[in-house]
Amino acid sequence: MATEKAETDRIPITLSLATIGYLERLVRQGTHGTSVPGVARTLIEEGIRNAIKDGLLAIRDNSRNNNHHD
Repeated sequence: MATEKAETDRIPITLSLATIGYLERLVRQGTHGTSVPGVARTLIEEGIRNAIKDGLLAIRDNSRNNNHHD
């Protein structure tokens, strides 16, 4: 098992109180993570992967914009 952590960019996000409450309930369930940020990260990553798989998101090769992050 690797002990090194992958380098990641951290981006702050704002969520509604209702969404945070829902994430807190998922933390108590223990099905998606052990903290609100962990649960949010899991759901965001799953959502992005599913959207790509379902064709809702596509990456275009815009060579002049490859270094730009939105």
